[in-house]
Amino acid sequence: MINVLHYMLIPFKIILFVILIILGIYILKRTNDDSNITTLIIVFYKFVVHYLMSYNIEISDEDYNKYMRHLYSDEKFLCIFNHISILDGFVLLSTFPKMGFVLNKQKVFDYIYYDDLTNKKTGGIFVNVNKKTNVTCKIEKKVNNRKCGENILFISPTNEIPDTFNSISFFKKTGAFVNKRKILPILIKYEDNSLINIIGIQSIYSNFVKLFLPKNYNIKIKVGVMINAGENESIEEYRDRVYEIMNQQYKDM
Repeated sequence: MINVLHYMLIPFKIILFVILIILGIYILKRTNDDSNITTLIIVFYKFVVHYLMSYNIEISDEDYNKYMRHLYSDEKFLCIFNHISILDGFVLLSTFPKMGFVLNKQKVFDYIYYDDLTNKKTGGIFVNVNKKTNVTCKIEKKVNNRKCGENILFISPTNEIPDTFNSISFFKKTGAFVNKRKILPILIKYEDNSLINIIGIQSIYSNFVKLFLPKNYNIKIKVGVMINAGENESIEEYRDRVYEIMNQQYKDM
């Protein structure tokens, strides 16, 4: 009976989800104090992920404190994460404070009124795949100008399905590695592959609906050790070395 009720409530949960997203963006646009913005984002996403979507996120105190130590430092670095699911953003936003994404600008953002102003307030950068917008320069400027306690930039060099089980996808893009900045690895591991990204609109909708199914998925998050580029290392060599380190950490989770 309970399971039947949960399934019946899925359409209403999805409608509530969309309403909350739009309401959250509306409030965010009218919030200017940095501490209030941070509180709004993390409280909002904790509610959405932990209650509306019902997922269990596991991260050790050691890893969380590691992230916080780097956040409240003057280090110039990026966070690289393995992107496999449309849930990733919600999971990260409900786990870590003071973060923003490098996002592909998509039409769906227009429907929920997530514009340049909103993205700027979250500390993110928009990428337009159809135009040259000097994204690499924007990333470098963002990282270089970051001060102690300011938002950390998160970027994923891939969003493809892994070729092998218990591995992350190979990093194909080099934008995060061009300036050879320090990299703090962030690993996300789901209990199974039922929520992986699959190409095609129908599959995206199918995966979206899965987020609201009455099952408490377990999601593990690991914060790795800061990685530095070698003096004579090429961009591609740095990218591939970061991948190997993160892939091994993923296997060990």
